[in-house]
Amino acid sequence: MRRLKTGLLAFAAAVSMILTVGVSPVAQAGEWPTDKECKKVAKDADSVIKGWCVAVNRRGGNCLACHQAMVSPWPEGFPTGGNIAPPLVAMKARYPNREDLRAQIWDPTVKNPNTSMPPFGKHKLISEQDIDNLVDWLLSI
Repeated sequence: MRRLKTGLLAFAAAVSMILTVGVSPVAQAGEWPTDKECKKVAKDADSVIKGWCVAVNRRGGNCLACHQAMVSPWPEGFPTGGNIAPPLVAMKARYPNREDLRAQIWDPTVKNPNTSMPPFGKHKLISEQDIDNLVDWLLSI
């Protein structure tokens, strides 16, 4: 049963990716900063860019270690995202309620005790503000 659910989730994510190929995210070409650039721009950036910076920071969320993200164009020189976890695509459709997405980041073990995703909020791995910024970024892609 678990394999079926995983397969259906992967299929739904693939369909979502296909349907969103022509949709551009909030940031346009060349606007997604690198991890190093995030240190310079994050102070004055909006919450979406700050959320991206949390996601790509290896000492922060490090989301791209496990997830692939649907941003276009992909920042030059960035490694592709991981393939351990579901792709970060069509997040508004998957999480129409912002608080559900925030809760998933804060402590994913509530819904899945066997998850490999760390409970970022529960274990204070990133700040509450970083979680809010990350949610803003995820809902923009």
